[in-house]
Amino acid sequence: MSKQIEGSAVKPSIVSRITTGVVSKFKVGTPLFSLGYGIGAGIVISGLVYAGRTLNVLLFDHDYYKLQSRMRYYEKQLLFTREQDETASAHYLAAMASEYNPVATRMPFKPLEAKYRF
Repeated sequence: MSKQIEGSAVKPSIVSRITTGVVSKFKVGTPLFSLGYGIGAGIVISGLVYAGRTLNVLLFDHDYYKLQSRMRYYEKQLLFTREQDETASAHYLAAMASEYNPVATRMPFKPLEAKYRF
């Protein structure tokens, strides 16, 4: 009668049996516990490294400013060089134009065509 009142030995449900089996595999000192602990520690350390590198780039990275300054200097130098080339080209064309003799382009004993005149 007391068994009926207190309830007989109830068989544990399948979910509780599975959870008990899984938890027993992850007790301290088992290989799965060590693997899980290592994975968790690795994720935490990776996050700290990522945060540290982000802070380093945000607060202490001055290479960006150096590169920008060098790019600006290079661009100024390039513009100056192009301007020098343009000036030299203009001088060359002026020298060529000063040597231009339209009479030399006409056929012998013929008048100078209008397209060869300045």
